[in-house]
Amino acid sequence: MTALEITRKMIRSCLQLDESVSLSEDTYLMGGFPEFNSLTITTLIVEIEDNLGCEVADDEISGEIFETVGSLAEFVEHKMKEA
Repeated sequence: MTALEITRKMIRSCLQLDESVSLSEDTYLMGGFPEFNSLTITTLIVEIEDNLGCEVADDEISGEIFETVGSLAEFVEHKMKEA
């Protein structure tokens, strides 16, 4: 499974979205979904750690990571290479 596919799966799970909601790489997360808030970000971080068997350090987290589906997928890909 690619980083983008993993990212889409985690976002769908956290936001309780079905397949009818399009999640392209340029889909905005912050500001794009009213439900996307600090709790969602925390849940996504835990999902990344659990799914990839890695640890996300506090200093790795920035708003830019959660800007779009693509930016989050890039972060997931980076963590996949570390694991």
